[in-house]
Amino acid sequence: MTLLTYREAATRVRRSRRTIRYWKLQGMRMGWERRDGQLVRVVEEDVLLAWWRDRMDNDPVWQNRIRAKIRELPAQSTPGS
Repeated sequence: MTLLTYREAATRVRRSRRTIRYWKLQGMRMGWERRDGQLVRVVEEDVLLAWWRDRMDNDPVWQNRIRAKIRELPAQSTPGS
């Protein structure tokens, strides 16, 4: 279980810290951890990646990129044909 700060989480999924805060407001589970004597807001890496995947699955730009990559793949023949 890896705990990431806002900054570390944003870097991990290549988004802004503001986006991570927005996801928190939308319901992403976060907690607190004491680092160097200060309380820091943290998120578990598994939770962060689940939220990121969910957002990517619903993003039309991402869907179009995936479709384009699939179209570029050569047609694979079925065994026995």
